[in-house]
Amino acid sequence: MKKIIKILLSFISVIVVIFFLIILYDLSSYDSSYVNRSSFTLSENNLNSKRIKKIFKKVEKTYYILGYKFFDTQKEFWKIEDPKKRESLPKTIIIPAKTDNFLPGTKIDDIEKNYSNWMRSHGGYSSMRFSSLNEINKTNVDNLEVAWTYKSKNIKKSIQANPVAKDGLIYFPTPDNHIVCLDGTSGEVVWEYKVKRGFVAAKRGLLLWEDKKNNVLKIFFNNDDQLIALNAKTGVPIKEFGKNGIIKIGSSPTTPTIIDEQLVVGSIRPAVEVYDVYSGNLKWKYYLRGINRNLINSRDFKGGSPWGGISSDNENGIVYLTTGNAGPQLVGVKRPGKNLYADSIIAFDIRKKKIQWYFQETCHDLWNFDIAAPPILTTINKYGKRIDVVVAATKLGNTIILDKHTGKLIFDFEKKLAPTSNFPGEKTCAYQPSVKTPEPFSRNEFKIDHVTNKSKDDKDFVLDQVNKSNYGFFPTHEIDKFTLTYGTWGGAQWAGASVDPYKNILYVTSNEFVHKFRVSGSFDINKKLEYGHNYYDFKTQTLDDLDGYPGITPPWGTLTALSLNSGKIIWQVPLGYFEDLKKKGLPDTGTLNFGGATATAGGLVFAGGTLDKLIRAFDSETGKELWSHKLPYIGSAPPTTYKANGEQYVMIPATGGLVLSFAYPKLVEPGNAFVAFKIKK
Repeated sequence: MKKIIKILLSFISVIVVIFFLIILYDLSSYDSSYVNRSSFTLSENNLNSKRIKKIFKKVEKTYYILGYKFFDTQKEFWKIEDPKKRESLPKTIIIPAKTDNFLPGTKIDDIEKNYSNWMRSHGGYSSMRFSSLNEINKTNVDNLEVAWTYKSKNIKKSIQANPVAKDGLIYFPTPDNHIVCLDGTSGEVVWEYKVKRGFVAAKRGLLLWEDKKNNVLKIFFNNDDQLIALNAKTGVPIKEFGKNGIIKIGSSPTTPTIIDEQLVVGSIRPAVEVYDVYSGNLKWKYYLRGINRNLINSRDFKGGSPWGGISSDNENGIVYLTTGNAGPQLVGVKRPGKNLYADSIIAFDIRKKKIQWYFQETCHDLWNFDIAAPPILTTINKYGKRIDVVVAATKLGNTIILDKHTGKLIFDFEKKLAPTSNFPGEKTCAYQPSVKTPEPFSRNEFKIDHVTNKSKDDKDFVLDQVNKSNYGFFPTHEIDKFTLTYGTWGGAQWAGASVDPYKNILYVTSNEFVHKFRVSGSFDINKKLEYGHNYYDFKTQTLDDLDGYPGITPPWGTLTALSLNSGKIIWQVPLGYFEDLKKKGLPDTGTLNFGGATATAGGLVFAGGTLDKLIRAFDSETGKELWSHKLPYIGSAPPTTYKANGEQYVMIPATGGLVLSFAYPKLVEPGNAFVAFKIKK
């Protein structure tokens, strides 16, 4: 018997050794272009072989089943958090602001070399979305009229990229997956390039770049897992770039940037990827997430990817990134800890190939509170000095302002003690942001007095939903019980904000919208983790009244002007209205919006994206609405202003709204229009 056992154990040992040798061999062929990631870390994402991945998952599942039943370590892992352990902690903590030892601030005119030509979506490398053009101003804006309308061939998808413009030509993606170049004066097509595949080409923007070496103006954009380069004059692919103008990248919806003749891409791997701007050859990649180095339970989750966008300080070789939430969403039992670098602002040194600094807004995110828009590079007047800063407008309604060089806070950042979780195995962070200054531009914590007062029946209907749900300051989830939060579609979304660098004022469109999340089912390690999925089943709804309107008091959408110097709100106005409510005497409710705002030197702020289909112009000093025009479809991206043939134009994509259609399917239709305006003569 002993001999049989000995032979059996020897056989098992040989099998185990062979298995691990195979794994090590598989790992050794892993992508070695990462400058900070070991090829020999035993992580599922490091495995190339689908068969080995399958075996790895089965081993992990067996480990969890056996461990939970027979070993105290697993039982301990799935215990409920003890709230008493937090009772002794301070109720609030303050991260103090930096008040001295600043480097000399950059001259305003040097942040962007040209505020009139937009060579990159979001208004340039700084993402300020500000134009120095002032021919259209407060005195004549009410004379704007439609100059031309362009419509793509088919209606398919919503466009979230604001157009770029140079020398009277305008460039943008279309719903039928074309990149087009139009004459800025007439709207006539100069060229069209058909993108052969992909979800939405140039989903979040385009980049124009003057190749002085070859005397060619080029246009670059991401198309899912491709980066495409075209001749901006002809629309013909740059043949020497990759394979006929196309290279393979880690999937990315955002606009690339260029530093030192290197294309920089933020991919959902998550990583910073760097390519040669002429050939498209990959130079290196940097992995933006720590790796769990445990032998088992070593899954490496997506999340923290820089899908919100990139800005860059090209002189100093630094890119600035905003990152998404860690995955899987809502339940974080398989991703314990802070989940760096999710929900963060990151300064990355391209020349040194390392993170210079980072700042995380939300710790161990269970609510989808990612920072969705690119950070803005500008300067402000503070502490008697001109200071270079990075500004991020967030889903929580916060405006985070950091020293560009050090990442230190310009204003005190307050955190409040957060609740523990009743969810088995969940370990929440003790503190979460509760920012007082700069003043939040939207509500970020649902309270009972936010419930609608539209009518008694509506109020009772909403209260019944509220009473069956968790809510409050960073509420945690429970099985089969709804959790109410602002933020998922609230605050600032992917359009982000616009900054007037001369006035140091931020203009931001935002939403106040309550989501209902419910986690259900039981832990299933075999569940396929596609986008938006989890090891548990979950449902998401909106907190609505009896008529389908938001179940909270208005405003539901706003445009806010905020002083970056003082952190105070200068003005705030509702943005948009519902036609039916307007007829009933409730015109100033605001609506859910995803269009974004653009500020100009003409003293104007242009904004679209509301359910009423209007594009509006506001007085940048007072918030007074000066002009509006009904679009064929809902505006879906920030307006672009440009100059052509000596005249200033304002142009906006009007292609409906993907997220808006989820909330209001009867009010939103997909569109295919791009409308330009100019002053009538």
